[in-house]
Amino acid sequence: MKKSKIFLTVSCMALTALAGQSQAYAQARGGDEIIVTATKRAEKLSEVPIAISVFGADDVDQTGVRELSELSEYIPNVQISGHNDFRSVITIRGVGSNSRNIGFDSRVGVYVDGVYMGQSPAVNQELLDLERVEVLRGPQGMLFGKNTVAGAVSLVTKKPADEFSARVTADIGNYDYREFKGIVNVPLGQMAAAKFSIAKTDRDGYIDNITTGNKLDTKDVWAYRAQLRITPTDNFEANFAFDGLNTDNKILVGEPLTDMLGIGPVPVAPEPRRVAFEFDPSENRDIYGGMMDLEYNLDNGFTLKSISGYRNTDAFYTNATDYSPVSVVSIEYSDKFEQFTQEFQAISPPGERLTYMLGFYYYNQDSDTQRDVFLGDSFHESFIAPVVAPSVAPLLMLDPNNLTPADLAFISAFVGFGPEGSRVYNSGRVKTESFAGYINGSFDITDRLTLGFGGRYSVENKDVNWLLDGRNSGLFGIGSTNPDPMTGVPSPLINDRTDKFFSPAVSLSYAVMDEANVYAKYSSGYKSGGFNLDYINANELAANTGLEFGKETVDSYEVGFKGAFWDGRFTLNLAAFLSNYEDYQVNQFVDLGGGNTSIRITNAAKVKTKGVEAEFNLEATDNLVFYGSAGLLDAEFDEFPGGGSGGSDASGNRLVNAPEFTAAIGGVFTQEIPSLNSTFLLRADLTHTGGYFTTADNVKTTTLPSMATIPFGYIDEMTQLNGRVGVITNNEMLELYFWGRNLTDEDGLIDDFRDFFNTYVNHPNIGRTYGVGVAVNF
Repeated sequence: MKKSKIFLTVSCMALTALAGQSQAYAQARGGDEIIVTATKRAEKLSEVPIAISVFGADDVDQTGVRELSELSEYIPNVQISGHNDFRSVITIRGVGSNSRNIGFDSRVGVYVDGVYMGQSPAVNQELLDLERVEVLRGPQGMLFGKNTVAGAVSLVTKKPADEFSARVTADIGNYDYREFKGIVNVPLGQMAAAKFSIAKTDRDGYIDNITTGNKLDTKDVWAYRAQLRITPTDNFEANFAFDGLNTDNKILVGEPLTDMLGIGPVPVAPEPRRVAFEFDPSENRDIYGGMMDLEYNLDNGFTLKSISGYRNTDAFYTNATDYSPVSVVSIEYSDKFEQFTQEFQAISPPGERLTYMLGFYYYNQDSDTQRDVFLGDSFHESFIAPVVAPSVAPLLMLDPNNLTPADLAFISAFVGFGPEGSRVYNSGRVKTESFAGYINGSFDITDRLTLGFGGRYSVENKDVNWLLDGRNSGLFGIGSTNPDPMTGVPSPLINDRTDKFFSPAVSLSYAVMDEANVYAKYSSGYKSGGFNLDYINANELAANTGLEFGKETVDSYEVGFKGAFWDGRFTLNLAAFLSNYEDYQVNQFVDLGGGNTSIRITNAAKVKTKGVEAEFNLEATDNLVFYGSAGLLDAEFDEFPGGGSGGSDASGNRLVNAPEFTAAIGGVFTQEIPSLNSTFLLRADLTHTGGYFTTADNVKTTTLPSMATIPFGYIDEMTQLNGRVGVITNNEMLELYFWGRNLTDEDGLIDDFRDFFNTYVNHPNIGRTYGVGVAVNF
């Protein structure tokens, strides 16, 4: 890690030197000011007192970023998991979580044109025909509808325009990668225009399943969007959109390091990037929704706005949870989310000394789940015989070395397991309804000093009707909700909870120069409580029959600087922050000993995160642009007694998925080629993610019961080089590129974890990808 830090530091110093050499060029020609709408107004990025990163349409095209999970390489202190969309995790400034079950919300919100996308399965969106992506760090309750304690990701699409245009692109690469996109914009008279976008992506996997002969971690994705813009008068605009995403992928949840029970090293296919699973795990997502954005500008300068959204997410996920070539235990999970959101805004006239926005937000979501764990047709032979029978058979006067199938079935039933083919399952529904009123504004105390203010009051209600049936779980000891005292038949858990919270925010901004501002800001937020609707040990369930956990809150402090110099050709954004979380909701896999495990969600911790972030853009010459970002992060459990293995104290340990250092640096060079009537383009990006822990124990290895030691609990740092080279005709009708990602073929790990039966698994990086792309514009 030190070598990578030194390399990136030296690179930044070199760019600083280039900045000095390029000052004469910068005086000649100003850069384009970046405009953002995160505050619900079109404002200069340099004047917004928020830590916000902007990734424009050209950045998306030139970097080859194709889905949201690939974007985090370029944003400081942001991580987005990309190998499993069912449990996608976005982490901002060390804080994040996947919505592992329908009773647990995410800490980061993803929005498309102001509409909240929903829980983890809906997070990893395709970046189809976007104008820009805005990533806001810190609590965002006053700017986006759903409460988010860590930050928000806003995807802003390109709206239909008044002139006909079309674009067709094709990319072909290794791993049989194929991506085709089509976009057509059609004017409909003087007052309306429509746009249609579609994309199809396919890619072979890079993990061999030697049992089935197939490859895992494939891509088979359809994405589409239809938009309609109507402007019947100068004062009124209506935008309608319908979009969807459909995926059908063979996935790798994890490559096992151990046998199913975590006793010894994996016995079959121990080589990297090879597994031996009885079937190919899969992930299917069907996501669609619509939005209606109505905006009316009153004659007095006020703007009234209504944003209505409907989203439907249907996610289905399977895994060979035994991680073996025979059918011992497998899972099938189905989660469905249907939500409606409505937001009303009243925005004061721009350019006044006092500006403000009043808003009301309504959110309604129905979440349904059906999660089954099946005992496979080799359960008796491959689990009962080697693991249970040696100790239990003698108690039943049976010879453990001479057991018939009937004997194994009898032993299995004796210790509480169901027959082969039976299941342990949970199913149910959570209904969430929330209301919020908010205000966000600013007051110019002087020409240079501005006071920002905001507040949000939220009420969120959750009702749960959920059943857990663990009667067939045997020695694993899964509980059942409300079992009948006589028959043991479970009945649903019915519960409800309400959270209320007022979150204020205040800031001071001072313009030290016309294009340079400093600011200090305080903001707060909360994440609602919920229910731990998962596979829970019977004793754990008895200790918390309501399965309830409370809300968490955050107080965040930030100071920053934003400046544009040399006619806008050099921009620099700096931020330092401190966030204190109370009643932090911890979602943990817990080893209870004796082969028993559980999934636990509790308000167990106080968390403190602090750090600094920097981003710059330098237009060194008319043909050469440099850019970069860096983040330093110290994110730890301030108090977490009993949070480690065996109930050890995890206070002072680092948060999971929270690298201390992240950075990206790169440049774009363009040069006219008169003989071809074209422009040559070369782009290179170097990205770095520091090492991070994956458990609250903060360990890097673990010793198995067999006394073997395996690497587990820490992901090493990774530095990757991405690039693109090509030509664009001067009339912009044709573009031809060669592209590559991870050109140095870094094949380290990107995740590891313990699955429910104590299997230790990890997930490798994809390695080098490369290909050719062509775009035709009409």
